[in-house]
Amino acid sequence: MDTRTLFNILGSKHSQRLWLLLVLALLTTRPAAAQYYGQYAVDTTQIFNYVDQMPTLPGGGGNLALVKAVQQHLQLPVEVREGRTEGRVFVRVVVGVSGVARQAAVVQSLSPACDAAALAAVKRMPRLLPGRYQGQPVAVLLTVPVMFLSPRHVFASTEVSRPAQFPGGDAGLEQYLQKNKTTPAEVKQRDLKGRVVVRFVLKPDGRVGASEVINSLCPSCDDEALRLVRGFPRWQPALGYDDQPVAMYQVVNIWFSPPAPPSGQAAPVPENQVYSQVEQMPVLPGRSGSAGLQAALQELIEYPERAPSGEGQVSFVVEPDGRVTRPVMLKPINSAMDEAVLAAALRLPRFEPGRHNGQPVAVRLAVPVLIDIR
Repeated sequence: MDTRTLFNILGSKHSQRLWLLLVLALLTTRPAAAQYYGQYAVDTTQIFNYVDQMPTLPGGGGNLALVKAVQQHLQLPVEVREGRTEGRVFVRVVVGVSGVARQAAVVQSLSPACDAAALAAVKRMPRLLPGRYQGQPVAVLLTVPVMFLSPRHVFASTEVSRPAQFPGGDAGLEQYLQKNKTTPAEVKQRDLKGRVVVRFVLKPDGRVGASEVINSLCPSCDDEALRLVRGFPRWQPALGYDDQPVAMYQVVNIWFSPPAPPSGQAAPVPENQVYSQVEQMPVLPGRSGSAGLQAALQELIEYPERAPSGEGQVSFVVEPDGRVTRPVMLKPINSAMDEAVLAAALRLPRFEPGRHNGQPVAVRLAVPVLIDIR
């Protein structure tokens, strides 16, 4: 009908009912074009830095899953594959309410080639579930780290998606150490208590690679700790962010302590109860004064090959029963010579113990050592 006819109808006595029906039809009818946009609204211009629910992958997994998704699209430049460049590029993107990443830009650079590869990888990441603020989807500014590591890179534990694991976990590792560890005689002789810390490389196949002591207790303790580590069975290897096995640095603590003393022999006196000066100092039978003690020690030294000349000083504790414990070098000479001097101190015969208030006590002595090789 034409416009004039419509106006005539609306002006008639039946127009009120017809007008009401027309208005209701207009309010309840949804344009077909609205379905074109699917479940996401059109992006807005307001961009948030942080919201109640940050953008995530549809499958979940949080930030780790998002980093993995980006790394899987990463093409390493030649300079990275050859080991000349390693590091991270940080890319900032806007994840709109549609879940699509846009406006990608490098905010921390590594090299032109790495920057370009990082941008390309971020742009290829899948559509995300958008961030939400007060229950509504919003645009969010997101910073994504992209890692560039050469195939020969040895990862730190913080650089992997799953750390390496000993067979049976921590409990299995402890059982292995307790079953296979041998306490060196030096631990008992010197009453040593402490740990050796060993850092080693776990290869992508789970085998132990290079190893080193980064916290020493004594030479024989260090040797025993390295023996244990090098004898490890294969570990479950670490996984990189592409879920492939990678080499990783691993650190293990191996503790040593002296065994319980034999029946009838007292444990060494605690260090805080050891005297440095008493009324009656310890005396070595058959030797007079400090010169006699120094001579007795010199006679017991088994000189290593190519022993250097030098002056040193050794200290040890004479226990209340007269035996020598806990020798240490106060003035070292060199590692091989120091070990020879410490071993000689432990071979000294029993002393007449020191006394304080008439009672035998533990006393720490210091003895000069002169090595003259001619």
